[in-house]
Amino acid sequence: MLGLDLMELLMLMLAAMLTGFSKTAVSGATLPAVALVAYSFGGKLSAGIMLTMLMVADLFGVYNYGRYGKLKDLLKVLPPAIAGVLLGVAVGSYLNDAQFKFLIGMTVIFCLVLLIYMETIGKNARIPSGVLFHGATGVVNGFASMVGNAASPIFSVYMLSMGFTKNRFIGTAAWFFFVVNIVKFPFHVFVWKTITLETARYTLYMLPFIVGGALLGVFMIKRVSEKTFKYIVIGMTALAALRLML
Repeated sequence: MLGLDLMELLMLMLAAMLTGFSKTAVSGATLPAVALVAYSFGGKLSAGIMLTMLMVADLFGVYNYGRYGKLKDLLKVLPPAIAGVLLGVAVGSYLNDAQFKFLIGMTVIFCLVLLIYMETIGKNARIPSGVLFHGATGVVNGFASMVGNAASPIFSVYMLSMGFTKNRFIGTAAWFFFVVNIVKFPFHVFVWKTITLETARYTLYMLPFIVGGALLGVFMIKRVSEKTFKYIVIGMTALAALRLML
């Protein structure tokens, strides 16, 4: 089916479920999905296939949690994120798969250490609030999103460090990636040529699994406490970062 053997097909199905799940529950679930798709399709091509699945899943995130996002939060990071996307287009055109996966893995590891530090010192944390902090965060997220659809753990660190509640966390992330993924789409089609009618059919066949993952996320997030939610994000981020580094 779809020119894939049984193992590759099963991994694509699991990736589709994780993609839907990531938009309504744990955002870090995106990275294991990225790794699974990359196994079957390689680095850059898998980025295009993942993007179309993510754009479908974005609709569920925005529909279920978009009302919790705040425009003022988005405006702090969206403009620099778009600049990061443009940087990613340029750099990603020259780096091979191993190089940009390693770069993203290093970035995620750094952010994970930052997140654990923030959780350890708790209320004594001093969070940067200047334009430079938000701008740098936006650029890094846009870059990581473009070259590997790997910005979710970095953005998770940013939102958790800002002290967002669970619903505000998911709502802000839903709108952020909805907009960023739309910006990325024409570059994948016309510059990298990683999205074609041929690759789009993978997303079409995976629609039931994306929907299933999103519904599972809606069910689970209502039954997960704020503290547990943070631990899940940390755990998923750590596993995904290690996978990118290997």
